[in-house]
Amino acid sequence: MMSQIDRHTLEILEWPAIQARLAARAGSPLGRELAQALYPLPTLEDAQRVRNEVDEFRALLSGGVALPFDRLHDIRVSLRQSRPEGAVLAAIDLVRIAASLDAAAEIRRTIARSRERCPLLHTVAARLDDHTDLVGAIHAAIEVTGEIKDTASRKLNQLRIRLHELRNLIHTRLQSLLTTPALQPYLAEPLVTIRNERYVIPVKPNYRIVLKGVVQDRSVSGATIFLEPQEVVELNNHLRLLQRSEAEEIRRVLAALTASLRSRAGTVLSTMLLTADLDVRCAAARLADALHCAPVALKDAGPLLLREARHPLLAERIGDAEADRTIPIDLRLGEGFDALLITGPNTGGKTVALKTAGLLSLMAQAGLHLPASPDSEVPFFTGILADIGDEQSIEQSLSTFSSHISQIRQILDAVRPGTLVLLDELGAGTDPVEGACLGIAILDALLERGALVVATTHLDAIKAHAYSHPRIENGCVEFDLDTLRPLYKLLIGLSGRSHGLAIASRVGLPQGVIRQAERLLGEGRDPLRLLLDRLEGEHQRLAVERETLTRDAAETAKARSEAEASRDTARTEVERLYRRACEQTEGAVAEARAEIDQLLREFRSAQSRGRSAQQVRQRLIDLEQQTKAKLDDVVGPDRVAHSVDAASVRDGQEVVIKGIGQRGIVIGQPSPAGIVEIRLPLGRLRVPVEAVVAEGDAGRGETNRPIRLSRTQDTVTNELNLIGCDATEAARRLDQYVGDAFIVGLPSIRIIHGKGAGILRKTVMELLRDHPLVQSFRAADYREGGIGATIVELYPRGVSMGGAA
Repeated sequence: MMSQIDRHTLEILEWPAIQARLAARAGSPLGRELAQALYPLPTLEDAQRVRNEVDEFRALLSGGVALPFDRLHDIRVSLRQSRPEGAVLAAIDLVRIAASLDAAAEIRRTIARSRERCPLLHTVAARLDDHTDLVGAIHAAIEVTGEIKDTASRKLNQLRIRLHELRNLIHTRLQSLLTTPALQPYLAEPLVTIRNERYVIPVKPNYRIVLKGVVQDRSVSGATIFLEPQEVVELNNHLRLLQRSEAEEIRRVLAALTASLRSRAGTVLSTMLLTADLDVRCAAARLADALHCAPVALKDAGPLLLREARHPLLAERIGDAEADRTIPIDLRLGEGFDALLITGPNTGGKTVALKTAGLLSLMAQAGLHLPASPDSEVPFFTGILADIGDEQSIEQSLSTFSSHISQIRQILDAVRPGTLVLLDELGAGTDPVEGACLGIAILDALLERGALVVATTHLDAIKAHAYSHPRIENGCVEFDLDTLRPLYKLLIGLSGRSHGLAIASRVGLPQGVIRQAERLLGEGRDPLRLLLDRLEGEHQRLAVERETLTRDAAETAKARSEAEASRDTARTEVERLYRRACEQTEGAVAEARAEIDQLLREFRSAQSRGRSAQQVRQRLIDLEQQTKAKLDDVVGPDRVAHSVDAASVRDGQEVVIKGIGQRGIVIGQPSPAGIVEIRLPLGRLRVPVEAVVAEGDAGRGETNRPIRLSRTQDTVTNELNLIGCDATEAARRLDQYVGDAFIVGLPSIRIIHGKGAGILRKTVMELLRDHPLVQSFRAADYREGGIGATIVELYPRGVSMGGAA
């Protein structure tokens, strides 16, 4: 959509100042001219493209890339002069054209080398035409100083050789005359010089006694005559003829180069204009770096959100002595309300806030980066219209009020949905009551037309209207009553006071006058002002409460995050300890299994070796004790006890998790799948009920029983069918089966639970989700059984402690 912005708005928002600062950072004359002519772009796509190109230029500049825009000349006049048939450009003009085309080619090559960082700029630079042959021809014929080279043509080279020889001959003849003793009294100076493009010698007026020749010039005093001696007249004539031939050959060379240029003048001009356009983008990048700008989001529609926004002309002072006075503001519009009414004292920053919103919106629509936070957002307004400042005109017999009303009438005629309207001192310049009514009517009319409005005012009636209107929000610039100084901060949600008496006192108005004004103000206290004061007090109280709640919410979120991190750490530690216990237990079992196999072999051959069965039995007893001792080292002698029953588990019960020796407290009741949640010192863990023992049972006589690791069957398949089981039985069978499959080293298994009402599937999912032996699981595809089955991936082989008894 095309944006409507009039020249009046551009001027009062100080757009020409942005153009001037942009032009100052351009490298070429044509770039500076284009920068001075930069205006907000007509479409959102254009503005977004330029914004992204500027961003890429900033990336190039930050990498130290040099772009020779300063070597570009404004060659438009030369190109225009070259177009007529038979036209001949001056050598220096051709040199400037070659230098500009050379710089454009270097810019194209530089951007091409960084195409990964700047794809958009590479696309633009690739459109720069290649004029290498023309540049080469110019450089071959003309020096950078504009002198035609001897090698420009063969004929020119021959002519210059003959000219050189002839000049040497003339010099020799004249030097011979200058050294003749008889002529010394008649010479003014012993040197050879040129007059009227002919070689002469300076002589005294009485030269005629000894010399003949042609007088070419004489000094002002008449004491010196520049004489062309008869001996070199013919040589000078011949020299002049050769010089004319040289000039004709030079003209022929320049004519040929001009003709070559003429045939491509259009493409050369396009190349220069496109390069100058890139110069403006690069200047915008330099300006953005200088103002610490960001490429904010530019959208087709939505709210205006300016965060930490600074007026660019104030932000330019960063680094100066007054830099600390550039205070950023947060301004939003179009999100919950469509009109923002800014109030507060004079010199408090109301108009600066107004201009900041307008000027930054103009910059965004021109594709420039903004002195604001990167998370700011600017909609592409259908128009930006403003009435700011004193528009009084004596010539047109307009008062300040009349000029404002005239401008507002034009705004009302031009406004359309999506237009940003900026109004300064709404309702001012006339009777306060009439001005307030008129201001309220203007605000309502603009909102009815779909505009977004930012306005300033001092009138209480308009502030009160904003409190009652659902689409208007009050805002104020802060004022320090202790120091009687403005703070230049914008607060949205509160209306401000003018503090006229306080400011009058600060600037030195007599205290007697101030006290009289305060007395009169107290006597005629306006009920509306009292109501506004109460509303402002209530708003401030709510703002403090909101800030407290926000702070509490942030602290709660932080605590929750820390708790979750602690839980994850605890879970990781539990899994690590569990895996270590599994590895150690597996080692002990493997050693015991190998020893048993050895004992069996020894038992079978006991008679042949003369050993008794009693000796082998004693060895088995010793092995059992050794294995028990090793397992006690893993799980602890006080950890082997009976698992608790699901029905006996209660909230708050102290339990011990088997296999890892961790004490914890039960949270809530077990789930239908037999899963219970335990609170550990470092977080929470969900485990099967049979994986825990009551704290009171730990350490009882159960520790005298040997720990056995066994499987329910010798052969474990890669599939378990739970159809027909209730939730409790399914959880028990599934946990036992996962352990069996893990022991025999199955990498993956399939659990069949059917579709049905989904109870079995939910039980399976809940148990698998926190099972320490399960690496991952997923629903089976249609070839594996569909949603009626689940595929489970197990960790590499270990030994489950769930089988310990």
